[in-house]
Amino acid sequence: MDDIAAIPSDDLLAGQRMWVTADSPWVSGVDQSRFRASLEPLRKLNPPLILSTHLPPARGAIAQLLDMLAAAPDYETFVGPDQAALEQMLTQMEPVPA
Repeated sequence: MDDIAAIPSDDLLAGQRMWVTADSPWVSGVDQSRFRASLEPLRKLNPPLILSTHLPPARGAIAQLLDMLAAAPDYETFVGPDQAALEQMLTQMEPVPA
C-alpha cells in the first residue's frame, strides 16, 4: 500500500485501537487533558507526510492520526489470555505428525 488512505477508515481505526490498547495499556491511566495537550505541538507542526513502522505512509493525515491518539485513554484496556489459556493456545499450534 502506498498510503493509509487505501485502508478503509473503520479498519484503520479498529487496528489502531487494538494496537494502542495491547501495546500501550498505560495510556488508560494518563491524565487525559495533559495527554491531549501534549499532542498539540504535533498538530500545529502539521507535517504533510508521516512515515511509520506500523502503517503505510500517511499523507495529509495528521489530524486523523492525532484524533485517534487523543481518544486512546478512553479505550478499554486490552487483557490478554492468562497462562493456562496461553498454554492451551500453544498446544493447538503444535504440528500434527504426518
